[in-house]
Amino acid sequence: MSETGVNYSGKKVVIGLTGRIASCVAALLLKKQGMKVIGVSIVTAVKEEFTNNSGLPTCHIQDLEKVKSFCESLNIPFYATDAKAYFDAEVIDPLVASKLTAKANTACFNCNTLRLNILYDKMIKLGADYISTGHFCKVQKNLNSDEYFIHANNDPSSDQSFLLGGVNSKVLSHLILPLGELKSEEVKKIADRFELPYTKKKKNKNYCFDKPNEYIDIIKKRVPKKMLEEGTVQNIDTDIMHGDHDGIVNYNIGDNELSFKGINPSDKDIEIVDYDFVRKIIYIGSSSNLTSRGVQLVNLKFAKGLDLTKPMLCFIKNKFSKKAVKCHLYFKNNQSAFLEIQEDIYPLILEERFILLDRDGRNAKIIGNGQLGGKGDFKLIDRVKDFRNDQEGKEEAKPTQVVEIFKF
Repeated sequence: MSETGVNYSGKKVVIGLTGRIASCVAALLLKKQGMKVIGVSIVTAVKEEFTNNSGLPTCHIQDLEKVKSFCESLNIPFYATDAKAYFDAEVIDPLVASKLTAKANTACFNCNTLRLNILYDKMIKLGADYISTGHFCKVQKNLNSDEYFIHANNDPSSDQSFLLGGVNSKVLSHLILPLGELKSEEVKKIADRFELPYTKKKKNKNYCFDKPNEYIDIIKKRVPKKMLEEGTVQNIDTDIMHGDHDGIVNYNIGDNELSFKGINPSDKDIEIVDYDFVRKIIYIGSSSNLTSRGVQLVNLKFAKGLDLTKPMLCFIKNKFSKKAVKCHLYFKNNQSAFLEIQEDIYPLILEERFILLDRDGRNAKIIGNGQLGGKGDFKLIDRVKDFRNDQEGKEEAKPTQVVEIFKF
């Protein structure tokens, strides 16, 4: 559960139910723990918004009646809440903006933060003590600082800690994650053992809106047709033009199965690396355009108690990462920092969400999160050393502070 040694028996908990296996098993485990469980389904989208049902987000609740029946089988109350307006404002609108400006799709990160905040509000209104979800990660309390942190699942293939990297400590202090120590295979065995009814997750569906058929309807409803016109394709490395495209929104940065004029299909190192929506230009080039050992993170949020006055060694990860990568973090003003990464991270897309961890591997702790603000090599300048060199031989030269300046 959430904290070692805590007696949850008799406590009231609000759990977010989607009808899928993870949340169903989580509700069952909470019930068996002796808690008073309340099921809440958060409705964020309706089928009518999507011509193709395959475009529906993973969080979409396919059958509310089925979720209600599940709650009846557990003998727990059930509520459904309409969050479509919040979903549009905090998930869909940023998604559309990102598609128009060649920025990263952070829909799932934003959506999970939104859902935890909604559950927290429901907890207060229903007079409950805790909230819960079916995420495969852990929340633990630091006894020295009284801060709460998300920790990775022990099984890297099941871990979902990245998705909760944006949830604040106030919400985390009331969050219970029953599946934090379990693998996805173990959860399936529990569901089968107790014959729980659940909706199967779509195959190969990890993050939402990552393919054109999943977001094209949304874009067309919110963007004037003038902005969806065809345009040209240009190689960013050679400046060679490669014919026309049929609309930028039909492509994603990182796409490498390209059929533009003059591109050899066997050349796998050519992919979409950027685009200019105003000029209707898609830029293609080598994969090296989407990676770098130096990056800038902006909109940084860190846990309390960390020393931000000096460089820090930590690990960084985004939704594409199979593992956390070691980096040196140099703090700057305005909630930003420069990172010197030890290994390539691919692809690096502007405004992509990153989480910062204290280490790689099982039980790693999330200590902060931010967005990619820029990429490129940077140079560390020691102003004190420069000052000493300039003042060499002068007795009154007494510099007392090192100033670090980074240039991209």
